[in-house]
Amino acid sequence: MTSLGFQASSLRPYLTTADEVQHTFRKLHIMGYRDVQLQWIDPAVPLAFTAEALRETGLKCIATQEDFTVVRNNLDYYVTMNRLWESDSLCVSTIPRELMTPGGIVEFCDAMGQMARTLGEHGIELTFHPLWFNYEYINGIRAIDIVMEQLPKVGLTLCVYHTVRAGEDPVALLERYQGRVNICHFKDSALSTEGKEYLVPLGHGRIDWLPIFEACHRTGVKWGLVEQENWQKDAFDCAKESLDYLTKSGITSANV
Repeated sequence: MTSLGFQASSLRPYLTTADEVQHTFRKLHIMGYRDVQLQWIDPAVPLAFTAEALRETGLKCIATQEDFTVVRNNLDYYVTMNRLWESDSLCVSTIPRELMTPGGIVEFCDAMGQMARTLGEHGIELTFHPLWFNYEYINGIRAIDIVMEQLPKVGLTLCVYHTVRAGEDPVALLERYQGRVNICHFKDSALSTEGKEYLVPLGHGRIDWLPIFEACHRTGVKWGLVEQENWQKDAFDCAKESLDYLTKSGITSANV
């Protein structure tokens, strides 16, 4: 069954000090969140403090996430982070623009394979989070498909928003990679009267969520994580509205 949770990158401005981290974690717990993916906590906040804040507030870190180049250059740090936070999954975000070439995709896959082997020695799974432009074609094949074919032991963290933005069908992707998607990011967007896109709480945007929720359940996704990195109003209100939408829609941790 899919459990509901929250991608903490959504609250980056509120994760810059130890006090803010603890306060933010408490607010998420009070809202009803229990599982979190952690990203963009300020490096000045000690890893051990964040581990204690998780325990004190009753949150569980089910995964971490960071950009490809950052992880590749600091892999030992991320091993330590995941072990301290009791996370067994590290998500690498994005094939960098400069690697979206035939030679670049080979370099990316080689580096990811090496990272996966090192992380595996510590019991940590590596997953890949494509952004919208990672669905572009390289030598006639979508970049995301090259990565998934070349790295059969690497999982896929699927962001619904980026998939839709790329013009792709999230349900088709969930079915294509069934068994390899443990985490799905739930993020929604709307268009202003001027045609400018902006992020909104779930259910307030353009995405038809019910078929996606059903596909998550059908394909065995373990976690559906609310995500919204910019807001038109209070960020915590947005996080609560998304969870309320899921609950009012009959979507709970027991039946996503």
